Amino acid sequence: MLSDLTAPFLPISAYLDDVEPVREPALGGDARADVAVVGGGLTGLSTALALRRHGVDVVVLERDFCGSGASGRNAGHLTPTIGKDLPTLLMMYGAERTAAIVRFADHCVHRTEHLLAELGIDCDYAPSGNVMAVVHPAQEKRLRRAAAAATRIGARVRFLEPDDMRARGLPPAFLCGALEGAGGTLDPGKLALGLRRAALAAGVRIHESTRVTGVATAPSPLVDTEHGAVRAEHVVMASNAWTREIGAPGVKILPLYITLFETAPLDDGARAALGGWPNREGVYTAHEVLESYRLSAHGTIIGGSKVPRYVWGGRPTGRGGPHAATQARIAGAFRARFPALAEVPIARFWGGWIAMTLNFLPSIGPLGGDRRLWHALGYNGHGVAQAIAVGEILANGIVGRDDEWAHVFPKPAPTLPPEPFLWLAARGLLGLFGAIDRITDRRIRARR
Repeated sequence: MLSDLTAPFLPISAYLDDVEPVREPALGGDARADVAVVGGGLTGLSTALALRRHGVDVVVLERDFCGSGASGRNAGHLTPTIGKDLPTLLMMYGAERTAAIVRFADHCVHRTEHLLAELGIDCDYAPSGNVMAVVHPAQEKRLRRAAAAATRIGARVRFLEPDDMRARGLPPAFLCGALEGAGGTLDPGKLALGLRRAALAAGVRIHESTRVTGVATAPSPLVDTEHGAVRAEHVVMASNAWTREIGAPGVKILPLYITLFETAPLDDGARAALGGWPNREGVYTAHEVLESYRLSAHGTIIGGSKVPRYVWGGRPTGRGGPHAATQARIAGAFRARFPALAEVPIARFWGGWIAMTLNFLPSIGPLGGDRRLWHALGYNGHGVAQAIAVGEILANGIVGRDDEWAHVFPKPAPTLPPEPFLWLAARGLLGLFGAIDRITDRRIRARR
């Protein structure tokens, strides 16, 4: 068997490695539209689709091809997880506001499921929920408290005892856990490309290979690119981590680079050694910086996270990619959780940028008092459902329709400090969380 670190590092992801679409033409000169959407990921495409239902003329500007960012690189968990955790939300916002945030997160999952059915997108969706799993007994008390708090405010969360975990055929490293009743797992590449096809069919003008270089609102909204400019009545910033390079709401997000992996397919014996995993529930561990794992529709394990990376200045371009120490830690965590799979190789790694916010909540809506510039970004690693659901919220706001979910986050996320304070804060928090997790992992090894 090859060493884990000899596995190739893909330029995009396992989902899109062999299925990159024929690109739509780059913007060729100046253009006009009712709404210009910056970014062709889940947020940008869902917003464009929602606007087209209102008869709005939309142009989407994408630096690469639609879905090539976090939308087509993520771990594939459709989840109502939101915020850092429920106890923290309750401490910061109280029971009433936290309950509204939890309802919003559930709505995001259901809205995504509805859109998949409406558009006929086949993305290998398995609606079996996701499990926040205990991997060491020291984590159990805190997770039980969080699950109980979630139940009290109306979240669809159920604590799974060890016997419940084994009855569901979940891998034995996961001792007990909290099951989110809404959501499941899916193929992000198929999802993003399905939305792209639907947007084109609905009449959305998409320009790929078109990097936005700046956005201005005075005297009227103007989006500058390397190939021309788009004048519009409204602009939507849907560029997530890449917004940091463009400006506008980029000061509200902290870009982090996340690394993922996929194994070779498991044979029947290997899968049986794990307990079967028949429902393919997504699993993330109860670490401070979680590990994620899921069994894909074609019998591989996809996982990662664990070691997010921040770079000085928070500008994504050219700063991600292979990182041997990160890949070694992620591979080591996988081997520790799945010792029965010692002969199953890691087939490939990949990575991409996500956007974090200071309050661990998404930033959604108009910027300041200027209702010509809108944004939705900063999903804090839980963006599949949220990024799709905010499209309808933004579209309703732009056309002047009230939307109950627009009132859940009445203000944009707090502004982050400049460098060097941002670097110090990011490195400090990541170092603290990493140290706590390393203690947990040492306890797991000692217990084994």
